[in-house]
Amino acid sequence: MTKEELLKQIHCKTDEERQKAEFYLEMKGVAFHKAILDYLCQEENKTIPIEWSDLSNELRSDKALRDILYKYLATLEEYIRAYISNKYEDTATQQDFWIDTSRYDYNKIKNQLMSGKPLFKTLEDVDFGTLIKQVKSLPEIDKHELFYGVGTDENLDAVKELRNAVSHHKFLKLYKFKDCNVDGIDSDSLIANIQNLRQLLPSLYRFGENGMGGLTGDLCNIEVVI
Repeated sequence: MTKEELLKQIHCKTDEERQKAEFYLEMKGVAFHKAILDYLCQEENKTIPIEWSDLSNELRSDKALRDILYKYLATLEEYIRAYISNKYEDTATQQDFWIDTSRYDYNKIKNQLMSGKPLFKTLEDVDFGTLIKQVKSLPEIDKHELFYGVGTDENLDAVKELRNAVSHHKFLKLYKFKDCNVDGIDSDSLIANIQNLRQLLPSLYRFGENGMGGLTGDLCNIEVVI
């Protein structure tokens, strides 16, 4: 579908809206907007032509959600690095669970440590996928202390996939997530994957100090209830 063909399926009330529509179709792509338009028709019962305001509102909501998730995914990443470093910084070269299977040197944790690089600096330089892979190789007691018993391989793989979707600016309502387990229920839904992120975070970041903050509170501010 061309930009002109898609624009025929979008109703712009003003010339300014038309200019914005043309601009964002150039910036984010025709196929991207067509997918959201189809979502609005199928899931929200909108009819063609779709109002540009409805389409742009969906884009703003998606960005607001991604911005919040990115902040807490970064918090999770920092928490994991800090836990491992705090526990093993002084005995890093004595441990036998470090991974070194990546094709990229900076992700070969074992090799970096053996070359004399400090543990925290080594962990700071690896990507999130490698960090999750390292967590899987930690002793079970560490995973339990980190994640209160919910740090299964399934849940760790799911949060890695969530981060990929957020980092690559995917439209989250249409993204195919991985299964995770929250409260004994397996699901690959967006909400379940957000709940999985929440259960992997330290308690203060889940609900805040007063039980109404943290990830849960930030999502409530944009009318996302988990």
